[in-house]
Amino acid sequence: MSAFDFARAHAASLVVAAVGIVSACVVAAVCGCTSDAVALIAAVLTLSVAGASAIAYLRSRRFYREIGSLADNLEHPYQLHSLMSAPTAPDQMAVFEALKAMGFASAEEVARANAKADEHREFVEGWVHGVKAPLASCELIAERVAEPERSQLASEFDRMGRKVDAALWYARSDCANNDYAIRETALADIPRQVCRENARFLIEQGCIPEIEVDDGMRVFTDKKQAAFIVTQLVENAAKYGATRVRFSAERKGGEDGAGQIALHVDDDGRGIPAADVGRVFERGFTGVRGREGAASTGMGLYLAARLSEQLGLGLSVTSADGEGTRATVSFPLDRRRLDVQCDKNVRQA
Repeated sequence: MSAFDFARAHAASLVVAAVGIVSACVVAAVCGCTSDAVALIAAVLTLSVAGASAIAYLRSRRFYREIGSLADNLEHPYQLHSLMSAPTAPDQMAVFEALKAMGFASAEEVARANAKADEHREFVEGWVHGVKAPLASCELIAERVAEPERSQLASEFDRMGRKVDAALWYARSDCANNDYAIRETALADIPRQVCRENARFLIEQGCIPEIEVDDGMRVFTDKKQAAFIVTQLVENAAKYGATRVRFSAERKGGEDGAGQIALHVDDDGRGIPAADVGRVFERGFTGVRGREGAASTGMGLYLAARLSEQLGLGLSVTSADGEGTRATVSFPLDRRRLDVQCDKNVRQA
């Protein structure tokens, strides 16, 4: 609170004090006091009002500065009252009690929301694990069906499996207690795993993968979750007309751990219009390409972006309409950045 703000807030009181000082001086003059006495009375009253106002201003400034500083730096502002020193002024005490009541109410609301989110996540996880068993049984039964129906059924079961897995990842996307397993991993193993697990889908789409990643390149990451991110990029490429998907990698930055290794996923598909490139990671955004007939939900890249953030990875997309797309996943070489990000996620639970 600035001195101007304080004066404006107490303008009425200051005006009344000024009127009182003037009135006292007039009364003193009428009563026969000398001009020196009147001036002395005016000076004493003015200094008294000024001193009282200064004390009140300094006390208020300290109180509101403390509130502003804590509100700007706290991760959860509803905890503000617990870190404040209890004021002594009655008006400040009223504000403090209001903040305390709001803090308790907000904490309870957050706890209820977290409990509800946990309940929903547990339900989805249970549903996903429960539905996988009948899906596996259906796949076994489909093996007895003659061609070409058997291949068609296998393709549909693969598609259902990917949708079920996406539902599980979505349910966990807001959960800060994910079971991270950050380990040193050969970067080339990630695209190899993705292509192997999605081989039937890539064949059906007529998309040929090309992996040009040095086997000696190693990164720190959770391999399973990184593979899910790359899977979304590959599925998008194949779904939107790519005949080739090329994986390459390059090291950026210094040798002191401050750099990163970038995994590039290039395709020769239909590309993304310039107006849509900046929104591809938004939840539910399908864009021009998604409305052209492909079964797009706008969730794949959204989940990939959320998961990349939780893992401490970088994710970006560049594209030219009609000329293909490049998606880049950046892996920091400094493992401490990943550990800090994962620890932050856990603290936010």
